[in-house]
Amino acid sequence: MSRRHEPAAKPADAEKVLRHFITGVSDYAIFTLDVDGRVADWNEGARAMTGYTAAEIAGRPCSVFYTRQDVEAGVPAEGLKRAREDGRYETRGRRLRRDGSLFVAETTLTAVRDEDGTLLGYGAITRDISERTAVHERLSASEQSLRSLVDTVLDTLVDGLVIIDRKGTIQVFNRACETLFGYTAAEAIGQNVRMLMPSPFRHEHDQYLKNYLDTGIRKIIGQPREVPGRRKDGSTFPMHIAVGETRSGGEPIYVGVIHDLSERNRTEGELRQAQKMEALGQLTGGIAHDFNNILMVILANVDTILEDEGAAPAIRERTRQIDRAAHRAAELTRQLLAFSRKQTLQPQPTDLNDTVAATVRLIRRTLSEAIAIEAVLAPGLWTANVDPTQLESALVNLCINARDAMPGGGRLVLETANATLDESYVAAHPDAAAGPHVMVSITDTGTGIAPENLDKVFEPFFTTKEVGRGTGLGLSMVYGFIKQSRGHIRIESELGRGTSIRLYLPRLEGMAGDAPAPARDAALAGGSERILVVEDDPQVRAGVVRQLASLGYTVDEASDGAAGLAAFAAASPPYDLLLTDVVMPGALGGKTLADEVKRRWPQTPVVFMSGYNEEAVGSDGRLEAGIHLLAKPFRKRDLARMIRAVLTRKA
Repeated sequence: MSRRHEPAAKPADAEKVLRHFITGVSDYAIFTLDVDGRVADWNEGARAMTGYTAAEIAGRPCSVFYTRQDVEAGVPAEGLKRAREDGRYETRGRRLRRDGSLFVAETTLTAVRDEDGTLLGYGAITRDISERTAVHERLSASEQSLRSLVDTVLDTLVDGLVIIDRKGTIQVFNRACETLFGYTAAEAIGQNVRMLMPSPFRHEHDQYLKNYLDTGIRKIIGQPREVPGRRKDGSTFPMHIAVGETRSGGEPIYVGVIHDLSERNRTEGELRQAQKMEALGQLTGGIAHDFNNILMVILANVDTILEDEGAAPAIRERTRQIDRAAHRAAELTRQLLAFSRKQTLQPQPTDLNDTVAATVRLIRRTLSEAIAIEAVLAPGLWTANVDPTQLESALVNLCINARDAMPGGGRLVLETANATLDESYVAAHPDAAAGPHVMVSITDTGTGIAPENLDKVFEPFFTTKEVGRGTGLGLSMVYGFIKQSRGHIRIESELGRGTSIRLYLPRLEGMAGDAPAPARDAALAGGSERILVVEDDPQVRAGVVRQLASLGYTVDEASDGAAGLAAFAAASPPYDLLLTDVVMPGALGGKTLADEVKRRWPQTPVVFMSGYNEEAVGSDGRLEAGIHLLAKPFRKRDLARMIRAVLTRKA
């Protein structure tokens, strides 16, 4: 079967078809311009797009579609020029409709020439892209908003965030990272992440990443761990890092979240140190208690020998040597009790400015002329409830330490201030309590303390001084006193620059009653009253009984609380005074025994004796009202004065 071939269209027919096509297109504005840029022809799409009919627009310059600003800038003329020179010119911009409204147009302008190259005019095809442009602008604005939100989130993160590519090159470095590492984002981005790592991690990182990419075995990815970070200045800090993997543009990227552990580690260290000091305090307090009982026996026998006028001179001299040694030992146990917070305090409302001024006057004569001492006293200083004698002793101790740290001279400053410790400070220093405090600081310009020793300086018997220069108990005593006073102590030091120690004592909120101090008689006065001595240590009991008997008193004894209560019940008339140890075995300790005696025989005074004062006093070391305490080891003269004073007060 033969195919019928349509006859080829004549040129006139082809031109007619093209004309109908151009005229009928409504989605595009198709029109022609003459050589001067005036509209020569116009299709339906141009009418719909601009609002002009063919009759209205014919012969008008193409600049009618441009804004005044574009016309003044020569934009229409430039478009025609580019089309003439290049043959074709594409442009995009805002155009005007007949009603003055604007639309965004995308136009292709083509120069039309005859076979000889003579310019006949221009053909223009224009598309309205307003909606597409609006959508694009909305998407762009949304993307920009999202990017801004992401940047804001990254910059407000408390933790550092680093993003690296498969080569380890840093792509993102947030503001927290700038703070952590000391680099700006501009300095870090584009660099290998190993710059943030100290050796040996710095040299191992690239190999870790390569091995993971080659084998898929994770050693870092998805394995949170604690490692050191390296700052710009070369210093290091502990950090927790968690690394995750994702993809961007088909390529793997790695996101690292970094948390600085410096504060946590410091807080945990302070808590461990506080726990250790508490344990040491319990140990030293128990040692002091047992040691004080031993010293009681020694001193009681020393007093007996020294009172014996028939004793040989050589014996008396050796006894005096024993006496001096026992006195030194008693001072050591007192210091141990101070550290363990078992000493007896007698707090009272105290102006710390007065205490500091008195300390400066006292210590000035012990300082060399090469040391300048200065007191900076805050006006309007709050009142503290503290034992002023113990506080002055603590300040003197600290000043002596400062003096020893400045053998070549220097400057010593004692300063007072009001200070309120807030919750953030307490969170960083677990042994402190929030609230208003009165602060005393002692600052020197001495040799300073090595960083590795800062956590040890308050431990008993720790010292950096030469052998024979101190017991190592001075700072531990200060520590124990401040803690027992419900305060807080802070030390800062730098080698070669000096040390600053700050003591924080709670502001006095209310007046506290002070226990009456025992009278101090000049003579070893005795009496004839009946006294019951209750003490579980037979050697200590025998010594105390012997001393009281030598003073003229009638003395009975009991080995524990139950026996003591039975003796009281059987006595007729009742005893004039109960002298009892505090810590004794059995259900009836010294404090319980005293309470029962006071209940049944309310007129009977009680004197406690103890080498471990915690149970004789309040939980904070303060003497309760009406409590009279002889702290072991005590001498015969101390016993005589206390007993006589209490009996005299009773009468």
